[in-house]
Amino acid sequence: MKLEVKDERKNPLLSRHELDALIIYDSATPKRDEVRKLVAEKYGVEVERVIVEKMESLFGTKTARAHIHIYDTVEDAKKYERKHILKRHGLLEQEAKQVG
Repeated sequence: MKLEVKDERKNPLLSRHELDALIIYDSATPKRDEVRKLVAEKYGVEVERVIVEKMESLFGTKTARAHIHIYDTVEDAKKYERKHILKRHGLLEQEAKQVG
């Protein structure tokens, strides 16, 4: 799997880097966790700080387009990302259900 960053910008208001990238792969579309590990290795950050906001396969190719956020801290990620995105990445604590 190979990562080609097409656009990279710093967003200081939200304490993150934003990447638009192409992911080139050989077999099946990679899972979010695989992409997170690849980005974390390339940028030298912890995997928990990398959020794959959106990833879509391009029809007829072994390429996917992705929008990725790299936060300054895990706490920033939890503060600014939507809950369903955090849940996909395993960063949202399970809410305790109250009985009664």
